[in-house]
Amino acid sequence: MCGIACYLSNNKAEGLKFGANSLALLKHRGPDDNGIFNDEHITLSHTRLSILELSQLGHQPMVSSCGRYVIAYNGEIYNHLDLRRKYLSAHPFRGHSDTETILELFRLQREKMLQEMTGMWAILIWDKFDKKLFISRSRFGQKPLYIRRIGKSWILASEIQPLLQQNEQSKFDATAIVEYLALGNYGHLGVHTFYNDVKHFPTDTYAWLTSEDEYITAKPYWKLPDISNKDKVPFDKEVERGLHDCIVQAVLSQTLSDVPIGITLSGGIDSSIITGILATYYDKEINLFTAQSPDSKYDETKYVDAVIKKFPSGKFIMHSKDLNLLTINESLEKYINIQEEPFGDPSIIAHGTLMEMASKAGIKVILNGQGADELFFGYNNMAQAILSKQFKSAEFSQFNENIKGMDLGKNYLLRTLLKSLFPKMEFDLRTKSRINRRKILKPSILEMVNNNLISLYKYNNIYDVWRESIYGVHIPHLVHYDDRNGMAFSVEGRMPFLDHNIAEYIAKIKPEEFLKNGLRKFILRESCKQYLPDVIYNRKDKIGFYTPLINVLYAENQWVAEKLNSNELLTRTHIDKLQAAIKSKTLTINDALQIWRGISMTIWMKNFNISA
Repeated sequence: MCGIACYLSNNKAEGLKFGANSLALLKHRGPDDNGIFNDEHITLSHTRLSILELSQLGHQPMVSSCGRYVIAYNGEIYNHLDLRRKYLSAHPFRGHSDTETILELFRLQREKMLQEMTGMWAILIWDKFDKKLFISRSRFGQKPLYIRRIGKSWILASEIQPLLQQNEQSKFDATAIVEYLALGNYGHLGVHTFYNDVKHFPTDTYAWLTSEDEYITAKPYWKLPDISNKDKVPFDKEVERGLHDCIVQAVLSQTLSDVPIGITLSGGIDSSIITGILATYYDKEINLFTAQSPDSKYDETKYVDAVIKKFPSGKFIMHSKDLNLLTINESLEKYINIQEEPFGDPSIIAHGTLMEMASKAGIKVILNGQGADELFFGYNNMAQAILSKQFKSAEFSQFNENIKGMDLGKNYLLRTLLKSLFPKMEFDLRTKSRINRRKILKPSILEMVNNNLISLYKYNNIYDVWRESIYGVHIPHLVHYDDRNGMAFSVEGRMPFLDHNIAEYIAKIKPEEFLKNGLRKFILRESCKQYLPDVIYNRKDKIGFYTPLINVLYAENQWVAEKLNSNELLTRTHIDKLQAAIKSKTLTINDALQIWRGISMTIWMKNFNISA
């Protein structure tokens, strides 16, 4: 895992200056090695965290054997050895890095190679003959790549700070700000970031770019499968075995490493499955990292203990953190600087403490269970799409069985029925609610919002709900914080469930199979049942590194009040309302999250010199 940056412009001296600055700013992403390629057209810079091929044979930027191409790459290609055997069996490789595999495969196939690759990546390849840059990001965007046009120059980097000029007062993206403060949504606006002039290079695409190009034209090489309902199959024993094998293959492929690996274990279904697979098939020690809130109703220690008890192999080395000791006045600013943008809640700080623990334990690679909820319809709102389909299809016994099993109360049932019987009314009400929730913000910022950037999915199209979870409201911010927290401590995060082969496999399964007896992610539970203790298989709640936010806000009320009063975007009326709730100790979780977002925005705007 690494940090990459690029200056694409006909100014060699400025390019070299940008490259040197990028190396300094991205050193935490790759403290083991660094390098710069610089000519009159381009500068590529690279900081290396050595995971595969620890010797100088993995040094970057790397030049192809033909001398034409130069690569700066961040990521891991888990099937790169298979690609060597399939397409490059006669090539005299110097080392065993996936970087060299990509570079030599590109020499033969150019962009066609992307369809063959399984993994995560942000790739820059300079064509020295045609004087143009090839750019690509992987299907789910686990590895970031930001891009900015300044004058006649294009600049790109793994993080945002290399793209900001010294003492620059950056402008914020008003739509991103409003969506975050009013709703808690972020990362869902496609290429847009919180910065007005800094964009994401889009996921699952590639582009060719020259310094003369005014715009980037990104082309897709993959699409989340949209299979018609008539072609979907039931979840029978054969399909179950196939899904099991697909998941096991994904997990084991991501153990590819020349350094020790670990895993974050919350006690939930997803991380427990990965832990069970490793305990069964992986023949080395496994470092487990967990963070809990002892003596609270959200403490998941008993589930973590159940996993360890199920696999008494002696492979596990346990590392734990008490989240009751969390203080946001000591850590929020630190993690705002790490994330470079505001973020959703203190669980992201909890995740960061696990990455810091891993680094101190000498672990460079961490697997986690992120992505399973998104792929397997694990959220309650995604389950409503399945329930609506069952209701409209008159599958009342299955509908009633699921509603009863989920036991989420009358309001959940009423919302589900509304979505089933009156989808247009539900959509209009949801749209109106989103607008109404903006009233906590000053009119001056609301006038700047571009509503054309915001699209709401409809529950009568299950594919749209699935797609929105993966490309919109969930995965983009999951992969963002995982990358930043890991890289801040020179740790590579891996997400086995975000293997496109899993997505392609489950896309062919009938959606009603994902919810059975009130159990969400039913096909995941069943296919991997052998790795789950019964107490986890039957879990219906979802917690995941819970942090006691309301208690923390009460304990640090003076600091919170100071930061909240400094917020320039919330109305005075709303700030006073939140302050009163703190003082009277009547905060709801929604109040607490609004306070969190308000103070996060205050810190971000100050630390990164942000204005409207």
